[in-house]
Amino acid sequence: MQKYLIRRLILVIPTLWLVLSILFLALRALPGDFVTRKLSNLENQGAETRPQEIAGILEVEDTTHRVISGDTLESIALSENVTVDHLLSVNPNLTADSVRPGSRIITIPGKLLTQVAISERLSLPEDVALGAQLLVERNPEIDFPSQNGALYAPTGTNLVLRDNISVAELARVHRIEAQDIINANPTGTPFNPDGGLSGATLLYPGDRITMPTTKITEANIRNRLGIDKPMGVQYYEFLWETVRLKFRPSFQTQEDSLDIFLRALPRSLHLMVYSLLIGLLIAFPVGILSAMRQDKLIDYVLRGFAILALAAPSFWVATMLIFVVTPGGVAEGGIWSIPLTSEEARSIFTSVSGFFALYTIPAVAGGIAAGAGLMRITRSELLEVLRQDYVRTAWSKGLRERTVIRRHALRNAMVNVLSVLGLSIAALVGGNIVLELLFNIPGIGLLLIQRINQADIPVVQTMVFFFALFIIIVNIAIDLTYAMIDPRIRYT
Repeated sequence: MQKYLIRRLILVIPTLWLVLSILFLALRALPGDFVTRKLSNLENQGAETRPQEIAGILEVEDTTHRVISGDTLESIALSENVTVDHLLSVNPNLTADSVRPGSRIITIPGKLLTQVAISERLSLPEDVALGAQLLVERNPEIDFPSQNGALYAPTGTNLVLRDNISVAELARVHRIEAQDIINANPTGTPFNPDGGLSGATLLYPGDRITMPTTKITEANIRNRLGIDKPMGVQYYEFLWETVRLKFRPSFQTQEDSLDIFLRALPRSLHLMVYSLLIGLLIAFPVGILSAMRQDKLIDYVLRGFAILALAAPSFWVATMLIFVVTPGGVAEGGIWSIPLTSEEARSIFTSVSGFFALYTIPAVAGGIAAGAGLMRITRSELLEVLRQDYVRTAWSKGLRERTVIRRHALRNAMVNVLSVLGLSIAALVGGNIVLELLFNIPGIGLLLIQRINQADIPVVQTMVFFFALFIIIVNIAIDLTYAMIDPRIRYT
């Protein structure tokens, strides 16, 4: 068993590699460039270019935190990496009662040099240390204090940013080419009247120039998604990030993609486990009864039910059940009301009654679809086993029907049933996506649909990876279960 398990785990590596490779290629070969989708709003607003003034001096203001609902002095201090005493010292009039949503609290009496370097485009974010060093060199008369080891310019300081900047350097800190800026300022325009604009042209504080906003936005999007590099480098970085579970942050919210996935996972597990339990409760008793009463009326009825359940989409079954149980449907007062907007109902650990009110219909719809297939395979496998000689011998000994089925027939029929069970679990993962959307359950299915619509590629990649990993683990677990139910199977 141990050697078999090791071999299976080793086989997981090339399987995952193949899945990741297909995912990588699919996301880059799909029709409809997601970068273009991100840029469509800018183009519709006519914001393809925008005049920009070259800044030379910045009057430094306080760094503040905008209070939102639920913020406290302690939570603000933790999020800003400072102490409560520090907040009180730089906000003399601050009290716990004055922490109100919408108000602003000073966190640093000035601006971090790294923040200035990024916001004023003195350097690229990955070269922010160089940008901070440039500010120190250009302002030798300022004694920069530090906050948690990071230098900052005090409030009210007139900070020299630059004396001049070339068109080529301006383009570089915006991740574009000098020619892109030149194209946005053709000969005869106010910022290039004589056509002499080139990459070496120096721009001075107060000068104005038209910047290609769409080009800059596109370059930043490609950089954040990691698609501004050669395909081979992208592929290597994608695999290396996945192996270390260090996924890129969400493009939409800048949150860690893994945190987003883990936050949605419990709700999907609630629905999947509930659906699976209902499916098993339907499949095994119905399949066994149908096999024991072969070609009787009840057998035809149960087989007809299974065929209808396989043919009916789970979302249609769920819609019909909603009509049955909610007020104004079959019964005027309804059987119960579905709490579609209740946050407590989305977890059994916060509201048991709310959980069953919300999850029962989608779980029944998903469970019927999964259970119908299991019921048919259970019936056919059990019929095959019941024709074996050792089962006839058990009958001839006068054993009760229940004993023959439970001790001699069922365990031997379960091997193929378990194989189908693994496929049913995989189908539940996909089928529950529609049910989560229908019942407003913010699980990984609903999240996946939303992030695909938003072209949030890092989150989509993270979720597809864990989908694949889950299905592989489930199939390994089912393989190991074969030896537990059938003593003839041994892994050596």
